[in-house]
Amino acid sequence: MRRTVAPIYALILLETLVWIAIVPLAPTFASELGLSGVETGMVLAAASLTALVVALPLGLIADRLGARRVTIASACVFTLATLGQGLAEEFWSLLLARGAFGVAFGALWGAGAAWLSDSLTDERRPRALASTVTVSGIGFTAGPVFAGVLADRYDTGTPFLLVALAAAVVTAALVVAAPVAPAQPPIQRLREMLRVARRDELVLAGIALIALIGIVGGGVNLLVPLQLRENDVSAAKIGLLFSVASAVYTVASAIVARLGTRSATLRVGGVAALLTGLSITLVLFSSTVLAAIAFVLLRAPFWATMDTIIYPLAAAGAHRSSLGRGSVMGLVMLGFGIAATVGPLLAGGIADTAGTRAAYAVMIVFCTLVGLWLIRTGRSHDRAGAESERPTLDLGRLYGAHDLDELRSEYDRIASAYDGELVDGMGYRSPAAVTAVARRLLSPDALILDVGAGTGLLGVALAETGFRRLDGLDLSEGMLAEARRKKVYGELREGRLGDALDYGAGAYDGIVAAGVLTTGHAPAACLDELVRIARPGGHVIFTLRTDQILPGFEDKIAELERVGRWQLVERGDAFQALPAGEPEVLVRVWAFRIL
Repeated sequence: MRRTVAPIYALILLETLVWIAIVPLAPTFASELGLSGVETGMVLAAASLTALVVALPLGLIADRLGARRVTIASACVFTLATLGQGLAEEFWSLLLARGAFGVAFGALWGAGAAWLSDSLTDERRPRALASTVTVSGIGFTAGPVFAGVLADRYDTGTPFLLVALAAAVVTAALVVAAPVAPAQPPIQRLREMLRVARRDELVLAGIALIALIGIVGGGVNLLVPLQLRENDVSAAKIGLLFSVASAVYTVASAIVARLGTRSATLRVGGVAALLTGLSITLVLFSSTVLAAIAFVLLRAPFWATMDTIIYPLAAAGAHRSSLGRGSVMGLVMLGFGIAATVGPLLAGGIADTAGTRAAYAVMIVFCTLVGLWLIRTGRSHDRAGAESERPTLDLGRLYGAHDLDELRSEYDRIASAYDGELVDGMGYRSPAAVTAVARRLLSPDALILDVGAGTGLLGVALAETGFRRLDGLDLSEGMLAEARRKKVYGELREGRLGDALDYGAGAYDGIVAAGVLTTGHAPAACLDELVRIARPGGHVIFTLRTDQILPGFEDKIAELERVGRWQLVERGDAFQALPAGEPEVLVRVWAFRIL
């Protein structure tokens, strides 16, 4: 795990250095390249604008191509873009390099965070994702000094050239980092992803917090320096104040990250938002230098708390709701980009029309509304958690399991509640659909193996229609214990789809599976074993989702047909498998005759 995490952290640090390095060096670039004020502003804005544009699209691409691939590609782009900034000799080359850097930056905080999220267990994920903000804080604290000292001593492009060299090394480390094989996140249409995300309070909390940071942070970064300048504070002293605040922020972020799941909660975010609003009252009621200094330093730990828990909250919601992690991280980045763009404009507009105090008052209102919503939602979330101490079915946890051991543990946990929640609560239809096809294709005395038998729902449906020779296979002993109580199976075994199965070739007349060949449960390669243990002339009948593209199944089905292992007999119409629980889930029954 460290071989994957460390290079991502290193990439975050380097990209943060390059992000902030342009600020102290912008005047030097303007002088050396003969840039106008507008051109200098375009260079400063290029990275943030491109990051805003690409954040969500690249997150969606990461869910389709893999977060690891997109992260490595972004590291290559970052290396070249940083080299380009160091070698730029005129406006357009610098602007292009800065824009390309923005693409890499947006991809890193979408795909890179998704790679981390999918690489870690539920226990490690909050701390690891929170630490990305701490690492970024170190970069923001050290970046201006790093860039300024090297540029003054050597050349304006020197900081970028050194970072480009380091980035090449980090990119190589990412390529050779141990590839993680997490459960493949579901591939969803944008509209579907947004619909599900809108109902998940953890994802919404992450977006709300980062939007608050963008709006209020943008306003503060505009108004406080103006307030200090009006009190004759020099630019150097203003810069020193914000650097000290960044150091406080980084230390606080490290503490919050170390707390892991204890800090990544809705209530903690709500309290931090309210305390941020309370700190703004210092500059609301006083325009003195002392009030401004006290505010900048006092808000830093509250700011760090909100910023540090954003990704852990959003990732937890993504895993729970079985959302693509890249899409969710891209959505969070998009929220920040929009809010950070609107924040200074809103604050400046209010200050010009109604005064600086009115602008601060609006920020306090934003902090209060978000804080109260998070606390109220957190209470509801805690009550729901308390009420769910008994085993309950959580499809997000099933689909989001990192491996089969985690999946088996989750099935063991929910075995006693599985039938009631799936059938009575969600109207589960797949067993009946598979049974209807089995009645048409298999004789009543056929020997049938129910793979992924679970608690025996499909076995009961088959037995009720006259099938008597039934065996079952499942990875969860807890689920098999429930299946035994139904007394419809002759033999029940524990085993995993994807492994070699302990059955002889041609042992069964029929192989059936309902709701088993789905995300994280079984690889497409398991179909080879199902074909092997079915006799020639027998049938393999199973359900597959149609609303998602499950990796490898389409190719494996075609391959088995091409080599003459089986022949398609039926391809049913799509239907709602869980009409009362997840009506968007569509499946169809496939039936093949073994050749």
